[in-house]
Amino acid sequence: MIKPVDKISTNATLKALKPQGKEYLIPDKKIEGLNIRVRPTGTMTWIFRFQAGNKHEKITMGRYVKLKPETGMTLEQARTEAGRYRSWLENNKNPKQELAREQREQEEAKTFDDAFASFDEKRLSKQLRGEQARATYSRDIKPFLGHIKLEELRIHDLNKVFDAKVDENGQRKAGAISACHRIINQVINHALALNMIGAHPAPHLKSKDVGGGSKVTKRNLSFSELKTLLTSLPSWRTEPSNVRLMQFLLGCGQRISAVLEMHWSEIDWQEKVWLLPASSEERHTKSQESRKVPLSDYLLALLKEQRESLPSKWKLVWPQLLADKVQEPAAVRALIKRNLPDDFERFSPHDLRRTFISRCSEMGLDIVAIEKTVGHQLPGMLRVYNHHDYLEEQLVVLQAWGEKLQSLTVANVVPLSASKSA
Repeated sequence: MIKPVDKISTNATLKALKPQGKEYLIPDKKIEGLNIRVRPTGTMTWIFRFQAGNKHEKITMGRYVKLKPETGMTLEQARTEAGRYRSWLENNKNPKQELAREQREQEEAKTFDDAFASFDEKRLSKQLRGEQARATYSRDIKPFLGHIKLEELRIHDLNKVFDAKVDENGQRKAGAISACHRIINQVINHALALNMIGAHPAPHLKSKDVGGGSKVTKRNLSFSELKTLLTSLPSWRTEPSNVRLMQFLLGCGQRISAVLEMHWSEIDWQEKVWLLPASSEERHTKSQESRKVPLSDYLLALLKEQRESLPSKWKLVWPQLLADKVQEPAAVRALIKRNLPDDFERFSPHDLRRTFISRCSEMGLDIVAIEKTVGHQLPGMLRVYNHHDYLEEQLVVLQAWGEKLQSLTVANVVPLSASKSA
């Protein structure tokens, strides 16, 4: 094999190198020990060769990319790095050992924020609802842990995050604590897997130990409560569109996020269905696949009123009052809290979904159709073998439910003849 040149002198020399039948090395003209390795595939790699005692060693430094040198290790960068290795050798230091020492120091200097950035890039960015975890981290975790070196992270540092999650009465926010605990654990376990940290600072610490918990409630509104709510809605201190939103939430049984992000383009007026898309970064439907939600007469009437009340160019069905932007669920929770009388037991938007399922079941409607309507997976082997969409059955459920809500909306009126006979 004939080498094309004896030594690397310029970038032009590098670019002139061609692959041959066997790999070969060409030394650099300036830095002793620096070589470029050219393989038959055309791959070019910088290699530093040196002798430590009686042992010949080498360090693989990085790739040289002929088409786009700036995307790999350039000649100038390779010479600078190899110059560091030569300096170590002149001071009787092994470059391999020095590089390992530098790596250890860099790992020890990495902070919790570095670990989260790595977790975000490799894991979180691939999740459907990663932006929620990013927001929680930036708001609730980073101010306490972001600057702390991973090797110096201790349980008392973690507790600062949990201790800060309290309401105005000093009560711990179980849901917020659980969310923080989950993200912290995910980041630490990711750091452990990549050897960024030696040990978990609190391996046995559970969410419930620091006040966390799912806080799952069974709150659902009875028919008498629904009547009180529905007849009082017109007097709520809010815009008519928000009253319609509350009625729609009750009437459809869907998740609050899916309703608030609903677009006019998803409504098929001719088929009378709502084409609910699969969950994504933009749409938080919690559905792996898109699905159809039949629209009852009750829901269609609300949608037609809402369409007439909004500018024709707006894309969202239930936007903010003054802008075509998605409302936050917190705004709906505040709306409910602000308008409910003191003697009415508090409920959340999600409780309306639970109410839909509970009261439809009480009405004797098909439970499988109810579950399909709210987007739940069928249990057991039904999920595997039963692929019927239950669209007609869902419409029966929603139509019956809408008629029930309509009847509850009408306040009791005592007929005149009945009052006379009394």
